[in-house]
This record gives sequence, structure tokens and C-alpha cells, in this order.
Amino acid sequence: MRDRVAGMEDLSRYKYKALVITGLGTFMGTLDASIVNVSLPTISRDFGTTVGVVGWVVLSYALAVFPLLMIFGAMSEKKGFQFSYRYGYLIFLVGSVLCGLATGIYMLIISRVIQGIGAALLVSVGPALVSRSFPAEERGRGLSIIAIVVSAGLMLGPPLGGFIIGLAGWRWIFFVNVPVCFLGYYFTIRYISDFPITDPEKKVSFPGGLTLSPGMFLLMLSLLLFSRGVFGLYTVLALLGVSGLLFGLFFYFESKPETRLIGLDIFKNRVFTFSGAAMLLVFISLISVTILMPFYLEQVRGKSPQEVGLFLMIIPLCGFFVAPLAGYLADRFQARLISSIGVALIAAGILLIRQLEAASSVTDIIVALIVIGIGMALFSTPNTSSIMGSVSKMQLGSAAGILVTIRTLGITLGVGFSISIFSFYRDRYPGAGVSEFSAFIYAYRTVYEIMLYIVVLGIVFSLVRGRNLNSR
Repeated sequence: MRDRVAGMEDLSRYKYKALVITGLGTFMGTLDASIVNVSLPTISRDFGTTVGVVGWVVLSYALAVFPLLMIFGAMSEKKGFQFSYRYGYLIFLVGSVLCGLATGIYMLIISRVIQGIGAALLVSVGPALVSRSFPAEERGRGLSIIAIVVSAGLMLGPPLGGFIIGLAGWRWIFFVNVPVCFLGYYFTIRYISDFPITDPEKKVSFPGGLTLSPGMFLLMLSLLLFSRGVFGLYTVLALLGVSGLLFGLFFYFESKPETRLIGLDIFKNRVFTFSGAAMLLVFISLISVTILMPFYLEQVRGKSPQEVGLFLMIIPLCGFFVAPLAGYLADRFQARLISSIGVALIAAGILLIRQLEAASSVTDIIVALIVIGIGMALFSTPNTSSIMGSVSKMQLGSAAGILVTIRTLGITLGVGFSISIFSFYRDRYPGAGVSEFSAFIYAYRTVYEIMLYIVVLGIVFSLVRGRNLNSR
């Protein structure tokens, strides 16, 4: 009982310390994801391997992170946030060093799995630590700073990766994580080692975890490999069937108090469920922009990869500047209104992108991306604040793990849907007497038309979520 009461005490004395620790882990995770993509051609040449094999350097990391997010989120309620960050930084450190010392492509892939386990520990609890450290009336501002860190990591990754590779070689994109890990570990021990544990008596269900993790793994594996043409439709359907069976077992275990991992009661919370659904739909639609825009810019507009990178920096750059305003507005007004305006702007931006053609001006492209970037900034922070503010302090760890899982699932589904739909229409129409260029534009616009419907549904979910209990 004492620990449960302690969980309700004012922990604002930790808020800036929590921001530093969470910010370091978040920055390292986003930077590492974006910086590694730049190195893939160089790694492929050094190890004399194919693009298909070197792609597993990215896939293995994602496949390690995704299945563990909800489990680590639930574990943080029993073990404490300091447990997650302490071991997260240590495991990420070991994985980074092994990546930098890799003597072959398969050692690098395995090392990326270790790195992914550490990353899952770090990113699964960040929103929970910030939400618990900040008073309710300041939570939006705290989460907006984390949103700025995410944008900074995404922006700096490509140019910093190119600079490091040119100066010292690709191995140093992993070695740069070492001092950050030491710093994060030190700050964790120094500043939050006495942070109150939310629920030390919580039971982490092994049956729930043992069904959830492989279910998540098979779901993500099938979608990723299908989107890349590795698996055929029937193989994917079989894997999805097994994944669905595992999810069924997970929900069975979740329905029993003695075996549940997170408990299904959290989904009875209307604000939590509808805010999460809006986030899922927004990320499904948003990822289509980052996936297909490079093809449009290179194949239709003839832009160089360097120029494409500059265009794609517009969205996180908008997030960097607009996120503080979004956090401020979320603290003063209803989060659902601000986030719904954000989703509406994303829909407007996708509509503008759908109308782009070969003769469109550079200004048209930039305006469309700016509208999406501002919309994403206005949606993300208030929506996250709404999700974390809708649950009790005893559920913050589980809620954070679910939140990050939803975001990752949205990105994965977005990649699979956008590539599959685009490839279907592009490959279908040249054989019907339509030019390859026309087929490209038709497929491109078809994807964005479908995504537009998806994001409009996101607006509906965002509006009908209801009010947070602590909202003004």
C-alpha cells in the first residue's frame, strides 16, 4: 500500500532529470535508425553481400524491438523505470560495440538484434517516465520536448551518417553510441535510482508474454517481407494465421487475472482506445509519404538522393519548431481538438501530394510537406498527452509500451500497404496499353487516395475519443 500511495505523490522534482535521461535514449534510438540507412550501400560493398541480405541490418533491429515493447512496458511497472534505462543503456552499448566490431554481415545482423533489445527497453517507457514526472498541467510541454528530440534525431541522422562514413568509416556510426550510453547510464544511476516503483507487486505473466512476442514477431515479419516481395500471398496468409492464433491465446490469457500481462481493462478506456486508433491510422497514412515521395522525386522529378533527403527533412523540421506550441496548446485546451486539427492538416497535405505531377513546382512539393509536418506536430504531442493522461499512474508503464507498439505497428502496416498497393497498380497497367510513366502516376495517386480515406477515419476517432479527466 505504501508503494501505491507513493505512486500518487508529487514527483515533479524529477521532471528535468527524466527529460534528460529519456531524451538521450530517444535521441540515440531515432538517430541510430536514420543513420544506419545511409550506411547500407557501404556495408554491402565492404562485406561483398547483396542488397537483400544487407537489408536485414535494418529489419533485424525492427524485428527485435517490436515484439518486446509491451512486455518491457509492463515490466517497468514492477521493476521501475530505472531498471529499464539502466539495462537498456547497457544492452544497447554492448550491441553497438559488437556492431562496430562485426567481422561479417551475419555477425552485424545478430549484433543489431542485441541493439534492438536494448532499444526496446529504452523507448518503451519514455512517455511513462515523462508523464509521471510532470504535473498534469505541464505534461504536454514535457512530451513536446521529447517530440523535438525525435525530430532532431531524424533530421541529423542522414547528414551526420554521411559525414561520419566519409571521415572514419561506417563502423563509427555504431561507436558514436558508446559515450551516449555511458552518459545515459550515469544519469540513470545518479538521478532516478530512487524513483518510486509504480507497482512492485505486479505479476508479469509469462503465458501472456510468450504468446504476445512471437505473435508480434510473425505479424511484423510477414508484412515486412511481403512488402519487399520475399514472401508470396499464401505464405503471408499462413504466417498471419499463426500470428492470429497466438494473439487469440494472448487475449485468452489476458482475460484471466492470474495470467494477464497488461490486462484488457485498459482498452475499456474510451480516450485511450480511440486515441490509439487515431495514432495507428495516422502513422499508416503518414508513412506512405516517406516511402513513396523519394520515388516521385527521383523517377518523376529527376532529383538526386541528396536533394531527396533535403525534401524529406521538411516534415521533422516542422516538428522541431511546432512541437513546443502543440505541447503548450495541449496543456491549455482540449487535447482532442488540437490533435484533430493536426489530423485534418495531415489529410490536407496528403490531398496536395496526391495532386502532384511532373509539371508541379518545387513550391507545390514544399508546401504539401510543410502542411503535413505542421499537422503531424499538432497531432502527435497532444494525442500522446491524451493517451498518457487517460490512464492511472499504475498503468503508465503498460500504456507507454502499448503506445510505442501502436506507432511501430502503424509504420509497419503503412510500409506494407503503400508498397503493395503501389506495386500492384504500377505493374498492372503498362501491360494494358498504358505507358510506364502514366502507370506510375496512377499507382502513386491511388495509394494517396486510399490513405486519404484512412486519415479521414483518423479524424473521426480523434474527435469522438471524449474528454480526459484532467482536461480543462
